[in-house]
Formats: sequence, structure tokens, C-alpha cells
Amino acid sequence: MNFEESFRAWLGASVSEPIPASVRAFAFNLFEYPETPAVKFGVELIGAGSFDLADADWACDEVWEPSCRQLEIPTGFSGRAWEDCLERVKGLVLGCLESELHGPLLKRGEAVGLGFVDGDLGVVWHR
Repeated sequence: MNFEESFRAWLGASVSEPIPASVRAFAFNLFEYPETPAVKFGVELIGAGSFDLADADWACDEVWEPSCRQLEIPTGFSGRAWEDCLERVKGLVLGCLESELHGPLLKRGEAVGLGFVDGDLGVVWHR
């Protein structure tokens, strides 16, 4: 299974878990692992209890996480630069938002964000 398939399977399992009504938006948080040849970055999914397009810290109001919160991103997919990783994962998230399988589940909230932990969080979709 390639990383794109692993990502979709992880996401599908995550959003099929019970999600409380208090979740108003989802955020995909990217982070760096201690560097190894196989993995440099990871991604996690959280549900936030608030969303404000004017406040970049809305995802700090974490009220939900799936049982498998994190997924390692193989270096073969992410590359070694954080900018490449961000763009590649953004493409995956946008594809999932457009899919009939994952899109409706992610769009039950007000927004979906993506960014690096301790960095800027971009909003990739909102109502």
C-alpha cells in the first residue's frame, strides 16, 4: 500500500469514529520526527471546539482526537523539506475533501485546516 492509500485508510478510520457534536472544525497538524532515513514528518488529526477564520489559533481548542491520532509520512512521499511535505499533504487533504467517501465527513464541520505544529495553520476549506 502506498502512502496515499495509507493516508485515506487512516483518515477513513479516524472520521468513522464517534465525533462529538462539540467539534466545529478539523485540523491536520504536521510535525517533525527526529530525522531518520525513512521518516522525517508525521501528520495528526484533531477536532476543534471552535473556529474563527480571523484567529489562527482556533485549532488550539482541541476537543476530539481519533484513537489512532498520528500517521508517519514516509520520506519517499514527503521529501526532506517541510515546504514539500506541506504541499504534498495539502494535495491529499484537498483530494479527500472532494471525494464522496471522505468529503462529507470532513465537511460536517465549519472548516478544515492544515499546518505545522508551532507554525501557521492554513484553512484549506471552510463554509
